[in-house]
Amino acid sequence: MADLYASLFEHARQWCERAERAGWLEAADAAAVAAVEQRTPADLFVDRPAGGGRPLVVAFFGGTGVGKSSLLNRLAGEVLARTGAERPTSREVTVYVHESVQLADLPPELPLDAVQIKRHASGAHRDVLWVDAPDIDSTEAANRRCALAWLPHVDLVCYVISPERYRDDVGWRVLRERGHKHGWLFVLNRWDEGDPRQVEDFARLLRDAGFSDPLVLPTCCLPAPARPLPTPDEFDQIHAVLVDLLRIHGVEDLARLGVRARLAELRAALQTAQRRLGDAAAWTRVTDSVRENWRAAAATIASGAEWSLRAVAARFAARDSGLGEYLRRYASVAGGRKHAEPLSAAEPGNIVLLNELTGQLWDEWSQAKLNACLDALEVGLRHAGLAATPVRRPLDAAGDSAGARVTQLLRDRVRQALAQPGDALTRVLRRGTGFLTAFLPTVALVWVAYAVLRGYHAAVQGQREFLGLAFAINSALVVLIAWAVPYALDQLLRPSLERTVLRALGTGLRAGLEDVGGELIRAVTVASDEAAEYRDAVETLVADIDRVGAERLGAAAPILARVTMAAAAGDAEMGPGIPA
Repeated sequence: MADLYASLFEHARQWCERAERAGWLEAADAAAVAAVEQRTPADLFVDRPAGGGRPLVVAFFGGTGVGKSSLLNRLAGEVLARTGAERPTSREVTVYVHESVQLADLPPELPLDAVQIKRHASGAHRDVLWVDAPDIDSTEAANRRCALAWLPHVDLVCYVISPERYRDDVGWRVLRERGHKHGWLFVLNRWDEGDPRQVEDFARLLRDAGFSDPLVLPTCCLPAPARPLPTPDEFDQIHAVLVDLLRIHGVEDLARLGVRARLAELRAALQTAQRRLGDAAAWTRVTDSVRENWRAAAATIASGAEWSLRAVAARFAARDSGLGEYLRRYASVAGGRKHAEPLSAAEPGNIVLLNELTGQLWDEWSQAKLNACLDALEVGLRHAGLAATPVRRPLDAAGDSAGARVTQLLRDRVRQALAQPGDALTRVLRRGTGFLTAFLPTVALVWVAYAVLRGYHAAVQGQREFLGLAFAINSALVVLIAWAVPYALDQLLRPSLERTVLRALGTGLRAGLEDVGGELIRAVTVASDEAAEYRDAVETLVADIDRVGAERLGAAAPILARVTMAAAAGDAEMGPGIPA
């Protein structure tokens, strides 16, 4: 199980690194995952099997002056650890281990210069490694850190207290933080100073803390106590408990208990980090928010640009001599002539004017409105606890290209409008007037020519006089009227250059704003898809953690239930604990 935990932790670390590089996690989120305890008791040994292949690691923990070193000396039957005034520093650690056990190099967080390793050949303690840990309530921060550094390497904590200090706040804080990570055996030392009611009071405190039936063993390590003990000394019970634990494979179960606690912490840290990725509903709200915010911003931009559009259209109309010819050239296409020159070739000055004027329509004010929309989205993301950086990155890219997108669509729509001015009905009618403008004068001229020939023939035959001035005037009037009427109609149907350009600019601006909005939505969709990939990866990892953590503890002996705390909230979600 320890190997599985190491693998899961490595996968979690790699996921955090990828997510942090991509901006989905803050450094604090990755640090919270990295801070999950990785050390285990197996790290103290050369061979690192999770359970029975190594000794049970038992450590005496407690406050200053409670007699931890005296208990270890009594257990060994010789002086191993210095006690009381003989002990030079509360940072000193004594390890009592069988001579056949191969120890690994101690982890770097443990102060190697303050560790005494005492070897023994006692068969009774062959399967147990004893640790006399530093004082947990030391006034020196380094000593407290040393004590806490040893805790991850312990299977069973012999928590030593004295009658006057069993309600010590420091010890209770450690118990609350780490109670579900170890087995616990409580030793009420210096029992010659105690009262039988203190055992029950302490047991009640432990039951309130989560122990169903805690083991509280009163002892006294003085060779000749000044006062008789209130109740019999139960020092031998310490060894009996260890024998029972070893008999029922307690090393494996206690190691599994520690790994389960670590998995619960890892799971909680990953789920906390996962909140920055959001869920499908959260990203739907983000998309809706982008759409609504941009709709309001686009309406403001369109309203603010109305005067600018009219000014640009008026500038085009002011160049009617150039653009009017251009308009007539393309209107001729609608009248049936197919070889009109394109704008770039025919009127290069108009191209310059078109680019110049349309380039001024998306200005700093318009860009500021877009940026304000993106800023509002980022604030909303951070307020909702979601990662903003990976979303803002593609949004900024879309925002940076917004001006170019809108300007290009404005130019395209103006060119299209000038190429085909007016609406479809107008263009059809102008085809007719264009045809009549040429056809009717031609018919009139044919009729005049025919009348001239007939009159000439009649005059030669002496039938009438030659055609006179009146005929010439009347003929000219007929030809003029035949041309003027369709020409006048054509001019009436001819669209206004200013209105044509203004309509094209308005259409182009709306299309450009819609295109920018679509690009913003696409940017959010890309970020949402990326978040979903990271979310799927961490959900798979959490499912693996649940599967590993749900493995039931192997032994159901009452002794194991008595030395373990009830599952913590996170641990309880992962699987059943030890039956009470």
